[in-house]
Amino acid sequence: MARLNVSLTNDMARKIQDSADSDGKTISSVITESVDLCFHLKELGISREQLVKMIEYQRFTKSINAVPIPALLLDPMLNIAIENAHDRVVELWCESGKVAGELIKNIEPDIRKLADRFREYSLFTPLTRMEIKSSEDTIEFLLMGTGYSVGAARITAEAMKCFLGVYGIKDMKETISEGFVKVVGRMD
Repeated sequence: MARLNVSLTNDMARKIQDSADSDGKTISSVITESVDLCFHLKELGISREQLVKMIEYQRFTKSINAVPIPALLLDPMLNIAIENAHDRVVELWCESGKVAGELIKNIEPDIRKLADRFREYSLFTPLTRMEIKSSEDTIEFLLMGTGYSVGAARITAEAMKCFLGVYGIKDMKETISEGFVKVVGRMD
């Protein structure tokens, strides 16, 4: 086994020692595992920053009990629900939008700053585009590419409006088509 001398800050050396102690490992094994993980991520094309964003996104989806459902299944289920209980489906999706809005608002209170986070998080969703754009007094929230039927897109637009409402967005208008939802509103 090769030996290599490295320089670490005192704080980093303490953290490595603490980690080794708490896990019942040697300092050498903690460092070897860490370096191995870094190289594995690099082989996968994932940066340390991307990994942190993936973990943040996963924690968020877990906090709202999100379950991945294939669009092939989700769209027909939504359309059946819409046919049988339209108002109740709108109410449930709106409530989900509000919950997501409150959770995200706790992380980022300024909706104009969500653009970067959404761009980062869109890498981990089946969406082809997920973005928020802002101008002086307008917010535009766009979702594309999940295989939405027009009915599912309408319901998604309602959830997006309720999400934006948490941030105080008013006078919202939607544009929808199959696989496309855009909601534009005014900031107070």
